[in-house]
Amino acid sequence: MPLDAALAGIERVWTMGWPFGVKRPLKKFRFIATDVDWAAGNGPEVRGPISALLLLLTRRPAALPQLSGPGVEALSGVVRR
Repeated sequence: MPLDAALAGIERVWTMGWPFGVKRPLKKFRFIATDVDWAAGNGPEVRGPISALLLLLTRRPAALPQLSGPGVEALSGVVRR
């Protein structure tokens, strides 16, 4: 996934409402991209490539193995609901 496209996509998903808007439980984490300058949210940190964060924020748990940080374990229960 091109980084500029992933960055545009994640910005849109983070700020939009239905259907792909970030649900309230996900906003309780701090997401930090490791390959571009992007971060959002407050709470336990979750780090990873922007493409994995984009997948995660649209509720695709397949991205979980690409992520690290103290929030990942708690996050896996939120995404799989």
